[in-house]
Amino acid sequence: MAENSNSIQIKWDDIAFDESCLDFIFDFLFEKEMPMTPFDLAKAMIHEKIRVYKKAIAKQEKSQGLIYRPKEKYQIGDEVTFPLISNQKGKVIEIRPGNNPDIPVFSVAFFQMEDGSQRQFACAYEDHTLNSFDYSLLNSSTETDPVVVYKKYGKKIASKIQNLLSQNDGLISIANYWFPKALLIDINPGFLNLAEAVLEMEEGKPVQTKKILELIEYPVDMNDRLTEFSFNYALHSDERFDEVGPIGTVLWTLKLLEPEDVRKVPLTLKCYDDFSINESASQAFSFDLLRIHDELDTTSNAATEDEIDCFDICINYPHWKAGTIPLIRKINSLFPTALETDRVIFTFIDAKTKESFPGWVIIPEKYIYGLKIWYRENNVIPGSIIRIAKTDKVDEVVVSLIPPRASRDWIRTALFDQKGRIYFETKHQIISTKFDERMCIYIENSPQLDIVWEQNNKNGINLQRLIGNIFKDLSRSNPQGIVHFQEIYAGLNMMHRCPPQPLLDILLNDDQFVALDDLNFKLNVKMTEEEAKL
Repeated sequence: MAENSNSIQIKWDDIAFDESCLDFIFDFLFEKEMPMTPFDLAKAMIHEKIRVYKKAIAKQEKSQGLIYRPKEKYQIGDEVTFPLISNQKGKVIEIRPGNNPDIPVFSVAFFQMEDGSQRQFACAYEDHTLNSFDYSLLNSSTETDPVVVYKKYGKKIASKIQNLLSQNDGLISIANYWFPKALLIDINPGFLNLAEAVLEMEEGKPVQTKKILELIEYPVDMNDRLTEFSFNYALHSDERFDEVGPIGTVLWTLKLLEPEDVRKVPLTLKCYDDFSINESASQAFSFDLLRIHDELDTTSNAATEDEIDCFDICINYPHWKAGTIPLIRKINSLFPTALETDRVIFTFIDAKTKESFPGWVIIPEKYIYGLKIWYRENNVIPGSIIRIAKTDKVDEVVVSLIPPRASRDWIRTALFDQKGRIYFETKHQIISTKFDERMCIYIENSPQLDIVWEQNNKNGINLQRLIGNIFKDLSRSNPQGIVHFQEIYAGLNMMHRCPPQPLLDILLNDDQFVALDDLNFKLNVKMTEEEAKL
């Protein structure tokens, strides 16, 4: 029995789902007539797996003959298996009435055991714990308490169920709630037009489905959850509407009312280069150590995603100009996310004023939008370090300045000569927040810089030449002509969008640059002299 029961154990930590499991899910959803999450279905699946397992064990026990239960009325000659005695078998050789004043009427059966011994056991005894004892637990590691199983394996099982659901065309999902498409309620297109009018009146503010249904006076039947789910699917299938709620929350807005930099990537965040750099050309570097926080940096996106409460992030020029934050992997847990939608709306809270304003998580392109006005009002400059922190609410994020050492400081400043060419000069500037000295660049003429950006961000730009020109200008402030990688990255990304790793590869493999210790570089004097002769 031990060997056989082991053969039908449930390995909860490595459970596999087949077509029969999908059939169960369909039947379960048909029966409940209610959309459910993979976690809801995981609980149902655990109960089903345990039911099937116990049924198989009972069938297995039955095939092995009689199993000892005190309530049974055995006959002489019966062969009985005793699971609690190493599955030994015994043959009934005598039966006599029981004699115990504390116990109701019962009998005693004498058994000739396989090991040659004779033993006595009660029978015809209705009130005994062994009558309902689950013998399958004796020789099996399978956990059969659904609460315990869900607590230990629920998340993993739900993930596998979600993968199973996503591969079936007969099921649809809204906000990670799943339901058979065939059972959805048909929604009249006229109600979708009314929903559009409602959202237009909200002027871009996301609205819950339930409120939309109330405002358009949609006739809701007894199954209000199915009605709401069906309406969600109708909105989802219509190009006019966009679902922007975090996981577990459905919020609708009109795509045309979303900010332009939410609907499409801001110009300064676009990368026009096809960086086909040999991966072995240079060693990958963790640029987070240099406060280079860039969503295009593959090293930061490969980092461990830890649960954190706050993070101090350095804002480069492209994000400062766009009013955004790079969505690097380290800060994913600070912002809401979603499974079906590409854009999620949330609320920024100013830590000082307590004022709130909308923010957007743009998941595919990895940036957070909504800080352009806040940057300008608080005199945030490229290279500034700001603090972002989560609250008790999943859809709120606190943003704050970090007090600087002084209200004014000497900062590298971008200036333009009479011909419109950019150059750098260190000037005394007003500072509102902590900053990185190498990454910080003060912008005095943003419109002129917009022209420079447009000239340098298009297909076919000579990136090596641009880097060389920026390097020469940055090196003028150092008597030895030494420039740190951070300064080059900050200066280049003020004129051209470039991730840090490809830039480092170029600096390490271009003969016009000489690599020094600690990511410092200087120009190759010999090459510079040869270029001067030409």
